[in-house]
Amino acid sequence: MSIYVVANMKVLDPSFLEPYGAIAGPLVKQYGGEYVAMSAAPEIVEGDWPAGFQTIVLRWPSREAFRAFWDSPEYARAKEIRKGKVILNNVILEDAG
Repeated sequence: MSIYVVANMKVLDPSFLEPYGAIAGPLVKQYGGEYVAMSAAPEIVEGDWPAGFQTIVLRWPSREAFRAFWDSPEYARAKEIRKGKVILNNVILEDAG
């Protein structure tokens, strides 16, 4: 069953973006993930949404595929690159289908 990972990210120091993306982007694809949506300024329909946060949605073929990516030694390097340079919140959502 597919899952979705929704991330809210506030960049504190943009110097990490290029080296992080160079690692994370290919790894997402390698582990079967795909970027579904991104918005630097999502349209708020109701309620509050964290100001200054970018929203990113990724689809994964399974929770196991996501966990293999998330726990991989290669992605550990990417997480280290972004450390202290971003506020990041991630949640996993089950596919409703």
